[in-house]
Amino acid sequence: MTKHETLQKLLETLPTINEIFDSESAVLKLGDDPIIIVGDIHGNLDALNTIISQRNAEKMLFLGDYIDRGIQGVEVLHTLFKLKIAEPDNIFLLRGNHEDKHMNKHYGFLDEISRDCTAIELLQRTFEKMPIAAIVNESLFCVHGGIPGVCAIDTITKQNSFEYLWNDPSNREGLHPSNRGFGIFNFGPDVVKGFLEINKLNMIIRSHTAVSSGYAVLFDGRLISIFSCPGYSDANDGAYIVYNNDTIHLHLLENMEESK
Repeated sequence: MTKHETLQKLLETLPTINEIFDSESAVLKLGDDPIIIVGDIHGNLDALNTIISQRNAEKMLFLGDYIDRGIQGVEVLHTLFKLKIAEPDNIFLLRGNHEDKHMNKHYGFLDEISRDCTAIELLQRTFEKMPIAAIVNESLFCVHGGIPGVCAIDTITKQNSFEYLWNDPSNREGLHPSNRGFGIFNFGPDVVKGFLEINKLNMIIRSHTAVSSGYAVLFDGRLISIFSCPGYSDANDGAYIVYNNDTIHLHLLENMEESK
């Protein structure tokens, strides 16, 4: 299909996908089944297809940033929305900071769809319905960006989600303004520890930041950052997680090496 044809097919999925997202809460509770956890894709259809082709668990959780930067954001969204519609109880799509029309105007997606303002407005309504975070096995807090401080997860809403989409971890303790822009913060290891303790969780899994190896383990194992778009910056690798039997398996996209 041409880009225009794929966009039209994508738009045709929106009424159904909107109903599904409307039925999902801001924070998903996903139980203890084996699950694949995927970071940023950014229009890299090859990376997405590689992960799907290696799928070895029914459930898949995507942490956002499906579009912008890459050249096949339409195809990535179409693939994911079709998969979600076919398997609504197995496929879960969180919102990232690039699931936003204001970002799309500056980072490539609006140009990719030939500056179709009607389409971008329709997609924005869909983005605003997407879940913000997920809890796996009452243990892992999964989110695109980070946390706004030591707070209870029951305060998270789809409308009040900005810092969960944008914030980043930092080795500096406390909360400090980020150079990403106004209203965005870096959070330290003490904040992560407090957040996990108050919510009775063990670990945060997030994406949002390009990592040269595809993943980074921080704060004595309390936080893992993954990035699933290889070649995004400085020839970085991509990685994703398979969580099974209380064990995190980190998979590299290029050679599928695995470490525990």
